[in-house]
Amino acid sequence: METRGSMPLECPPTTWRRTVPFAEPSTELIPIHRQPVNVALLLELTTEIMQLQARTAGVALTIRIDENVPDVVNLDRDKVAWAITSLVGSALRHVRTAGGTIVLHVSYDSSQSTLHVAVRDDGPGIPPDRLKRLLQRADWHPGSALALLLVEDIAAAHGGRLVVDSKIDRLDHFTQVSFTIPVPAGRGSSA
Repeated sequence: METRGSMPLECPPTTWRRTVPFAEPSTELIPIHRQPVNVALLLELTTEIMQLQARTAGVALTIRIDENVPDVVNLDRDKVAWAITSLVGSALRHVRTAGGTIVLHVSYDSSQSTLHVAVRDDGPGIPPDRLKRLLQRADWHPGSALALLLVEDIAAAHGGRLVVDSKIDRLDHFTQVSFTIPVPAGRGSSA
């Protein structure tokens, strides 16, 4: 593990997959280091540069946090930040026209202590035949959705899951990628 100053830097996400390539998602594949994380601050810092990119492209990037989301939750900050960055970055690449929209929505199911993170864009959508193959690991090849598989791994390592929904109708098209993470609320609700 490399260190810069006093903060250890973990290996980049691509090395996570090198250990067990194309294996089914598992809680053992990616080491998770849960810590109390301020949800609003995580989203702000994670999307700061992408907000500028979206404005430059004429795309509205909206962040919505439901009122019942705890201020602080226990999760692996770096890996969840990477997952959010990956999903929002992908949405920015697929919303090709000015006036497009991307919504990053975070909700919380208090009955199951589960955080739900969804990124929805109004890009062209994913054709049904490709959508079926999107998360199939055995058929992975260059150009496949490797980043999406890593997001699925991050969710699974936290005990959660990933869901992809998309529609390609000319008048009603979108893609929504969401993941859930069981998260006991962090200590206190400080920023």
